[in-house]
Amino acid sequence: MKNKFFITVVLGLALSLSLSAAAADKIVMKLADNIPDRTQTWGAVFEQINKEFMEKHPDVQLETESYPDQPYQQKMKIYATSGQLPDAFKYWSFSTLLKPLVDEGLVMELKKEDFQGYNFLSGALESNVWNEKLYGIPLSGDLWVIFYNKAMFDKFGVAVPTTFDELFAAAEVFKKNGIIPISSDGKDSWPFSILFDNLVARYTGDFSYPTQALQRKMKFTDEPFIKAATLMQKMTKEGLFQADLVTSDYGAARNLFGQGAAAMYMMGSWELGLATDANFPEEFRQNVRAFKIPAISGEKGDVDQLMAWFGGNYVINSQAKNPELALEYVKLLAERLGQLTWESQAAFPATKVQGSDKDTPLAKDLLQIGADAKATSGPACLDLSTPQFKEDNQKFIQELIAGLITPEEFAKKLDAAAETAAKQ
Repeated sequence: MKNKFFITVVLGLALSLSLSAAAADKIVMKLADNIPDRTQTWGAVFEQINKEFMEKHPDVQLETESYPDQPYQQKMKIYATSGQLPDAFKYWSFSTLLKPLVDEGLVMELKKEDFQGYNFLSGALESNVWNEKLYGIPLSGDLWVIFYNKAMFDKFGVAVPTTFDELFAAAEVFKKNGIIPISSDGKDSWPFSILFDNLVARYTGDFSYPTQALQRKMKFTDEPFIKAATLMQKMTKEGLFQADLVTSDYGAARNLFGQGAAAMYMMGSWELGLATDANFPEEFRQNVRAFKIPAISGEKGDVDQLMAWFGGNYVINSQAKNPELALEYVKLLAERLGQLTWESQAAFPATKVQGSDKDTPLAKDLLQIGADAKATSGPACLDLSTPQFKEDNQKFIQELIAGLITPEEFAKKLDAAAETAAKQ
């Protein structure tokens, strides 16, 4: 009996050691992104691609590190400083984020010709070009829209607003019925930085104004910027957003909308997955739709001038232990991500995709909004200058929407920040 026990133990140890050795023999490739939920929408798509990659490469083990948006950005900055960046990871092509990594030689240059056959939308790859060199591939196309609950609109007889006058009128109806008109992320404030640029374009009919102000060809104290800041502050003062806007973060704002406390949600098309998010009631999922940022009556801007950019990207660490494998992984993303993302209705793709009868009404709305676009903006101005300008922009925007400063004071502070940034 003892001999049998001894043999069993020895065999068990041998098997354990064998499995450990097999695991140790695997090539570990470290990945990272800002998608902690791996069970649905975006996360599930990445897990599917990771599975396909490991099936093709049984000797490779993919390990993904994920955090929510802002903590993730901070983590990557720390890793960049300490030389611990993952082999391949999601980042953003903005000057405040990707450019410092490019300048420090921390991300690998890609060959444009390697990605020409993946049906990227016009201008998509160019968003990742610095000094005429490609450093990443876009994961999605980002359209700035207002999501809405159609059932709620129908219940109270509210039509989809096409002007800001109509949006204010709709807000009054919802407020009278104890419903928050619009939810958004005021704590991080970047959504309102984007809205600010969008409002400037609604007044002028020209997306280039903020860029010209950064280049000091005009000033943020010029009339269109004052008018945009005044309208945005009016939106917050008249209760178009949740009462705790400046302390309400991304998740809280999203939940207010998804759980029926808010009639609308101002955010980007990456929220396409709202229509399939099992965390929200079925009635909500069936009724979530989207509409264009309204026009301003009597002004030059058009609803089909679309605030849109290709901001979320995947890049490769220039010091990756297995750069060829990392490149192959990024190519698989280029090949598979767009269609899988669209089929799961997780986000608006950066590549041309084949629509189907299974597309949700929300997906069809977003496709139509994209198709109707007469002009697109490119990244918002907070991502076109220095990291300090971005920080200042968001700080001043938050002060504006909190009513702590006037539109004129906001414009002066923003212009001073732009002047400082231009000298660096």
